[in-house]
Amino acid sequence: MLKPDAAAPGRAPPPEMEDEAVFQKQLELFIRSSTDKRIELVKIGEVIADLHHRRRFLDVGAGGGDLTIPLAQTFHETTVVEPNTPQIEFLRRRYPQFKLHNTTWANADLGDDRFDFILCSHVLYYLDEADWMPAIDKMRAHLEPDGRLAIVLQSPIGELADFYNHFAHFDVDILGLWRELIHRFGDRAVEARYFVNEIWTDSLDDMAEIGLFLLIDRKFRARADEIRDYFARRHRHGDGYRLKQDEILLAVRHTP
Repeated sequence: MLKPDAAAPGRAPPPEMEDEAVFQKQLELFIRSSTDKRIELVKIGEVIADLHHRRRFLDVGAGGGDLTIPLAQTFHETTVVEPNTPQIEFLRRRYPQFKLHNTTWANADLGDDRFDFILCSHVLYYLDEADWMPAIDKMRAHLEPDGRLAIVLQSPIGELADFYNHFAHFDVDILGLWRELIHRFGDRAVEARYFVNEIWTDSLDDMAEIGLFLLIDRKFRARADEIRDYFARRHRHGDGYRLKQDEILLAVRHTP
């Protein structure tokens, strides 16, 4: 998910978010229509396969727990940082054993807790790019020796990137982040994995609603017909609508 035209300081005012009920319905539709989490879990599994220990897991920006819940099964303890209160309350009811922090990552106080694996999936868009490395440094500081941090972001190329560029502007410097991670931690500590998610709907209305969800800012409601027409012209596939989402997983190893 992209934060269009608001990722860099001074470019534009922050996006106006949808009402919570609308956002939750959009999120459920997106998850139901997407192969993203299944493929992402495979790639994450490759990253954690050679961990020395699977004691503690931290999910930064867990959302409704679609990745948190299956990954938690392979760790003894799971901690979540998530600013969305309804999603935290859902996790609290269903998984009372999780350690839950209902706050932003910048404000999270985890004390001296250390983790064998930290996941930050599609979260950095909500920060100015100037704040990316401080956030990552804070995550890495909570890694156990030889632990792994996995950062998942939208690729700057592909069908979804084309959609973003058509309606906003894809100005998130993922390749620059990749270079900075290598510069900061060394090329042996950083690896990249590329994967493609497929978003499929039977209904054009559903695909247009997913488009609005991905653009985040409710101001795009005024362009709903244009978004619908975009998908009708470019993404009709057989009896439905398909949008491919290219994604990048950047894995950072904590080498003492």
